Amino acid sequence: MKNEPTLETDSKETTAESFSTDKTLLVDQRAPIIIIFTILLMIILGGLYYWHSLITNPTIAPTPTPERPTAETNKEPESTTAKAQTDSFGALSTSDEITAIEADLESTNLDTLELELNAIEAELETTN
Repeated sequence: MKNEPTLETDSKETTAESFSTDKTLLVDQRAPIIIIFTILLMIILGGLYYWHSLITNPTIAPTPTPERPTAETNKEPESTTAKAQTDSFGALSTSDEITAIEADLESTNLDTLELELNAIEAELETTN
C-alpha cells in the first residue's frame, strides 16, 4: 500500500496542476489587455504633447505687405506739391561725405512740415 497513491495526494497534485494552468491562462489573457492599454496610453500622451506644442507655439500668420492705394481707391486728393516733394526725395546724393549730406539736408524742404502735421492731427481729431 505504500506504492499506491492515496486519494488525498492525487487531489493535491491535481489542484496544483490546475492552479498552474489557470495561472498560465490568466497571464495569457492579461498580456493583450496590457499591450492594448500601453498603446492607448502612448496615443493619449502623444496627443497631449501635440496639443501642448500647438498651444505654446502658435503659428504666426504672415504679415501682409502694405500696398499703396491706387488713384481709384484713394479717397484723399493728392496735391501737386506732395508729388513733387516725393519725387525730390529720390534725388538725394548717395555719397557719405559730409558736404554731400549737408547739401541734401539744405535741399530738403521742411518748411511745410509743421502745417502738414497740424492738418493730420486735425483730421485724426475729426475722425475720433
